[in-house]
Amino acid sequence: MTARRVEERLQDVPISITVVSQEKLTKANISSAEDLTRVVPGLNVQSRFSSEQTSFSIRGFSQDLRTSASVGTYFGEVVAPRGGGATLPGGDGAGPGSLFDLQNVQVLKGPQGTLFGRNTTGGAVLLTPRKPAYDFEGYVEGSYGNYDMRRLQAVVNAPITDWARLRLGADYQKARGYLHNVSGIGPEHFADTDYIALRGSLVLDLSPNLENYTIVSYLHSDNNGNPGQIFRANPLDVRLAAAARPQIARLLASGNPWQIEQKLINPEVKTKSFQAINTTTLTVSDSLTVKNIFSYATFIQDVRQDAYATNFIIPGTQAYISTGFAFAPDGYHTNDQNNLTEELQLQGLGADGKLNYQVGFYYEQSTPGSEVASASPGAFAECLISGFTSLETSRCRRGRSTPQYGSIKFVNMATYAQATYALTEQIKTTAGIRYTYDRSWGKSRGYIYTYSPTTPGTFVAPTLTSCGVGYALPDCTFSAKTSSKKPTWTLNLQYNPSDDAMVYATYSRGYRQGAVTPFSVAGIPTFDPEKVDNYEIGAKLSFHGPISGNLNLAGFYAKLANQQLQVGLQNASTGQNASSIYNAGKSRIYGVEADGTIRFGNAIRVDGSLAYINSKLQSIDLPTSFPGFDVVFAAAVAGDELPFTPKWGGNVSTTFTALDDALGKLELSATYRYNSSYATAASNASALPIRATPVKQVDLNVDWYDVGGAPVDLSLFATNLTNQFTRGIVVPLIGVLGYDPQYVGRPRMYGARVRYRFGK
Repeated sequence: MTARRVEERLQDVPISITVVSQEKLTKANISSAEDLTRVVPGLNVQSRFSSEQTSFSIRGFSQDLRTSASVGTYFGEVVAPRGGGATLPGGDGAGPGSLFDLQNVQVLKGPQGTLFGRNTTGGAVLLTPRKPAYDFEGYVEGSYGNYDMRRLQAVVNAPITDWARLRLGADYQKARGYLHNVSGIGPEHFADTDYIALRGSLVLDLSPNLENYTIVSYLHSDNNGNPGQIFRANPLDVRLAAAARPQIARLLASGNPWQIEQKLINPEVKTKSFQAINTTTLTVSDSLTVKNIFSYATFIQDVRQDAYATNFIIPGTQAYISTGFAFAPDGYHTNDQNNLTEELQLQGLGADGKLNYQVGFYYEQSTPGSEVASASPGAFAECLISGFTSLETSRCRRGRSTPQYGSIKFVNMATYAQATYALTEQIKTTAGIRYTYDRSWGKSRGYIYTYSPTTPGTFVAPTLTSCGVGYALPDCTFSAKTSSKKPTWTLNLQYNPSDDAMVYATYSRGYRQGAVTPFSVAGIPTFDPEKVDNYEIGAKLSFHGPISGNLNLAGFYAKLANQQLQVGLQNASTGQNASSIYNAGKSRIYGVEADGTIRFGNAIRVDGSLAYINSKLQSIDLPTSFPGFDVVFAAAVAGDELPFTPKWGGNVSTTFTALDDALGKLELSATYRYNSSYATAASNASALPIRATPVKQVDLNVDWYDVGGAPVDLSLFATNLTNQFTRGIVVPLIGVLGYDPQYVGRPRMYGARVRYRFGK
């Protein structure tokens, strides 16, 4: 395991950590960040508009719109490329094509700020790719399943010389979406999959003491997105409630809970990313290693979505009532960011092997590749059904648009040191500290356009009326910058009474950086860092004999201060709305996590995990007004549980080996997984529950390895066997727009897979 940036045995690492092998990823048919939640209790994913708009949540730490991630994602020891987040989140997670040909996925729970830096207050997800090996080997794998799912993978490992070895891989997947659009406008299916990912790795042993390791990855994904589904309307005739009721009635009458209606002719979510990582390792001596890790990445994303998937057609016309779009116009992207990182690390031993230390220097720069934008007809505009590609080509007969154009830049610099000292053969203590300097710059342009036909009832292009709310005349521009300096640290004591038992206690400090919000100019467009203090105790136990296995336990208590919260704003005189991020909250979180394995000989293995989290927003302190706004809507209420935080989560899996001889190895496995309901918004956002549904699902697998003694593996798989319908996010709009949309989980998925292995 590399949870502490060095190779260690899992049972020796004093951290609450879940490790998922590539074999388990393949077995569970996991190909995206959303899928990881099926095998890691306590890990949750927020996703809107598409599977590429995902971010992780652990132990109550989640990512609001326009804030940085609270769970860091790392590939090959390098942080995932930022998307920038000026308009919508993008990057910051494990996108499609990153979850193949891995050594494992490690999910670290709790603050990891000493070795992994800021924005890991909830934890970190580490993806470790397979490193080129010394033997010629590889595989070709094909899968087919329902929704016309087709996936093809191929990997080849080739030693070029005795000092150079190469590994090449590709992952392609295409599947019809499970959301059925019956509006007759735009594609028939949404939540589809269509991507190709390429990866190449090269290791050069330049000398017996010098290794150079390069990884190059490329992703191209192009799908229709996931626009959500409206599912309930205000019983009163509030705003668009009357228009929403017929659409909701059609949904209920269809008998298909995955039915949607939307009005955008040309929706898409297109993502292109490139990343190159170079790691140079110099072994100076048996007691000192110098490592340099450099990376460069680009992340470009275009999102065009009917934000809440409504189909409110005005009778007798070819026009609709707009409810808002997420729309990158021609010539602009939703995210366009270049990311560069440089890290120099020294690892060493001292004090006759009792001291193990690391010292590092880190630099990260995330710069805009171009100005990003969001421009489309606004809510309540009456517009012609058309394949508009920019604000100028849209046609409406009333309403307005508030387009924004801008960019954001981040620079992060840090130095860190961590050391573990063996006080005795059984007692070790670890101390680490990191000091980080963060800066962010944001700039944007914002306007108000109106649709004002000279002839009533005709559809016209918009005309510029004024600057957007909060933007300054005469050129309607905004710019700001922030900076902060913060230390993070960890203190740990571990005791190993035997090789099969370890107990530990840890106190750690983490923080999430502040930033500029260039598309949230009105109110307060900058916010400060938040910090967390985490206290954890745990145990890791192993046992042997006819019945063998391991058990890992952890209990934690965390205090979150200066919490970054979303704030809704309104001007009672003009009716104008806006939102800000404001450091207003204090929270406490505590819980217990457990995972383990029991093996009954070679025939039966039982794996299980459990997570219990109790979270509470203890207080919120907001001003009664913001500049230009006199009505303040807190997006959270004191006493609420934290959003996207199920109190209970767990799974249990039983694997039975039915055959293990010359004919191959046959395994039958079944997994039951459970997640309790959780809040997705403040309790006062609606009189109706704003909660995700509980997850109670069963997955089945049949795997036959080395079929008939040949290097061929066959598998049958099924996830969500009972076809349970679930919702993950509810957006509370029932008072503002007259209805609530939801983002729904996947239905039953099943299929078959065959893999042919060659070489050693």
